Amino acid sequence: MLSDSKNTLPTWAVRQVENCPQIFLEGFKMFRILDGSGFEGMGCEYVVLEPGKVLEPHIHEKSHSIILVIRGEGFAFVDGRRYVLKENSVINVPPGIKHGLEAGNVELVVYGFQHPGIINDQNDADIYFVEDGRKGLVG
Repeated sequence: MLSDSKNTLPTWAVRQVENCPQIFLEGFKMFRILDGSGFEGMGCEYVVLEPGKVLEPHIHEKSHSIILVIRGEGFAFVDGRRYVLKENSVINVPPGIKHGLEAGNVELVVYGFQHPGIINDQNDADIYFVEDGRKGLVG
């Protein structure tokens, strides 16, 4: 039985990833999975890195991230260490920890889950690149 709570109601029940809102973050196409789901304060993006592409080392000041590899292979860089990634690898990244991704010879497909979400409703991103100190841009 449903209660009379004031929680945000979802705007959809079932949809395909390609029908989720799309954004580009630093040139990487992402699908915003949780938009309209009722999961306030959380984020989840579906991201495809083409073969050989690198998501540069960066940090999230506020967000804790879990990244799940659903297809492909590559590498994760977390806090100065390099890890081999394959299907079903899970990466745990607390706030403030430097991390990045690199696709191998095939595309690397991941779900990135964050709390709080790294991209807010105004498309402002909690992502800061380590090498040059720039803030990630959503476009």
